Amino acid sequence: MRKLTLSTFLTLCSLPLLASVTTPEDAEDKITTSKDSALPAIPQATRPPERIRVIGSRDSGLELSSEKILKVPGAGNDPIRAIESLPGVVLANGFAPAVRGSSPNDMYYQTDGVPVGYVFHNDSYSSFHPNLIKSFELKTGAWESSFSDSIGGVIDTTLRDPEITEFNGVADFSFLRAGILVESKLTDTSAFYLAARQSLIHIYLDALLDEEDFEFTQAPINNDYQFKYINYIDDNNKIVVQATGANDDVGLLFSDDSTEVKQNPELTGGIGFETYYDNQSIVWTNESGYGQTQVYLNRLVRNSDFFVGQIIELDAITTDTMFKAINTQLVGEGTLNSGFELRQQNIDYQVKGKSSPCNNEFEVCAPSYYSPTVSEDAEIDINFINVFADYDLDLTDTVMLRVGGAVNNNDFNDETIAEPRVMLKWQALDEYLFKFSYGQHHQWFRQYKYLSETFGSLNLEQVKSQHYVIGVEYEGYSDWAWRIETYYKDMEDLIVSNPANQVTALTDASVSNDLAQADNYLNAGAGTAYGVEFLLNKAISNNWYGWLSIAYSKTERTNQLTGEKLNYEFDKPWIINLVSNYEFNDRWQLGGRWRFQSGSLYTPINGATPIYPLVDNMPDSSQPPIFYDPNEGAINSQRLDDFHRLDIRLDYKTQWWGKDTNVYFEILNAYGKQSLSGYEYNEDYSEKEPEYQFPESPIPSIGIQIEF
Repeated sequence: MRKLTLSTFLTLCSLPLLASVTTPEDAEDKITTSKDSALPAIPQATRPPERIRVIGSRDSGLELSSEKILKVPGAGNDPIRAIESLPGVVLANGFAPAVRGSSPNDMYYQTDGVPVGYVFHNDSYSSFHPNLIKSFELKTGAWESSFSDSIGGVIDTTLRDPEITEFNGVADFSFLRAGILVESKLTDTSAFYLAARQSLIHIYLDALLDEEDFEFTQAPINNDYQFKYINYIDDNNKIVVQATGANDDVGLLFSDDSTEVKQNPELTGGIGFETYYDNQSIVWTNESGYGQTQVYLNRLVRNSDFFVGQIIELDAITTDTMFKAINTQLVGEGTLNSGFELRQQNIDYQVKGKSSPCNNEFEVCAPSYYSPTVSEDAEIDINFINVFADYDLDLTDTVMLRVGGAVNNNDFNDETIAEPRVMLKWQALDEYLFKFSYGQHHQWFRQYKYLSETFGSLNLEQVKSQHYVIGVEYEGYSDWAWRIETYYKDMEDLIVSNPANQVTALTDASVSNDLAQADNYLNAGAGTAYGVEFLLNKAISNNWYGWLSIAYSKTERTNQLTGEKLNYEFDKPWIINLVSNYEFNDRWQLGGRWRFQSGSLYTPINGATPIYPLVDNMPDSSQPPIFYDPNEGAINSQRLDDFHRLDIRLDYKTQWWGKDTNVYFEILNAYGKQSLSGYEYNEDYSEKEPEYQFPESPIPSIGIQIEF
């Protein structure tokens, strides 16, 4: 069955900012590569600018930082959007990262030590004000034991602390987004900031579209906020109170004559979703003879409210309450990082929809029209315990060993999982670093349906993976550095649908009476991902900086029930990124970003079968067909043309009204490459038309930043 997405319309929202007024201080002063390893002294209003690399290496991934990331062409002054320029990262639907052969759902997002609902809005912008982002790190494999609940990757974002400075504010406005940021000291040892942003594309999107098949009941709209209060109690203690949140909403209604409704009559009523999260936490940091201790108390509320015609309607609220403590101290000849996490999760949901189990990672789902409609109203309480530790030890002057692990337990299926981690690093010849790491990982169920007695299965186990990473890095005394890394990822207990409970024809209603009595899903899937990634980095010198990343990978899935081996949806063997910026003088700077990636996989459609109304439980071909059921070929068996695109950015520094001003010009898709994103079929799938990624032609834009 053809997948329906909003990407054609939501990508209109991903244009870079057209005009903005931003931070009163140089962003380079606020975004750093280093993580605070000790309690800082009371900060000063100004700090000397840093000279740092655009990308710094980390034990389990890469960290992006500094003002330079804000100027990546095509990123629209949003640092986290630059994640696409890292090796091996694929963006699903234009904004959700998929890392090293995993699904976007396999990611874990953390900000300032606590989990958040999501990092990207539906228009691809991050859910944090760019002038608050100190740094973010993408962890891609065998990461530290303190991070759990992910088999794909971790995005660890750090927001800067409030400055001990006089009251100041930032106002942002563009055709796409408006926002405000205020910041001030409260006493000589305490300060706060508050930021809020609102998207604006919904105001005029209808005027930009000329569509007869649908209308927006809610044009895409989103907003977010960030608050942080810090109090330096004394030289050894500080308290941070922080809150973040975001909201995304969109809805559209199809006309009765639209192709979408003709292909699937159950899309009558349209589609829509609203999702939000609100996160509040208190963090106490203490320095003592026992090292550094951080204690977190966190509450995270997430809402998922969506409907797809007559197919499904879900309203779910998930509330997580977490207590976490982490201690880092010297023990013997090494450093011990240990802690524990207690989390209570409440899920309150109401759902009504078609029930026929299907996981489209492994199969093409049958039309929902065949399936019976069932409903469920339930509340689930789950308790999690996680204990973790890592011990870093210098075996010699050039060899470092890290051993660690985590033990996780939940009382929903009473599953206990032990996850060992190990990393060995050898510094050879002062300039070369060799690294090997291994880790076992697991993750909790990402979709409500798997926890449901009606739609899912109560006998499922958590999915698991093993990560193997071998790499070598070179960082000499020049401005050049490089890294090459190869990895292998083995995934097990992946979730596949139970074919015995699937409804695949209009007359097949025999399973509907037993849906609540059988397992709709089974841990009968497996997967592998392997590849090699190369990164060449040039630190800023001689007026230019940049990096080149080349990644080759292969990703497969196996349905152990059928023995079928298939290419995974996000398998894109080749991904190349080239980013460079040149500073002509103190005023002018020119940058470019070129990206190449293998074409996306898709499932071919070879005609369709008409589905007629039933008379005496038999199809009546004398009547017009209800719809056409497409005849799909092998899943993910064909590949679209390769994708490549060039974005260009020109920055000009000047003064307006006596204030330092940066004016930048951007051109997306500078040479106008039309990149195929898929095909649009007619009602009976006898004809198809190509669909292209946005933008199909060069798109210019202009942005303004004024410091005041």
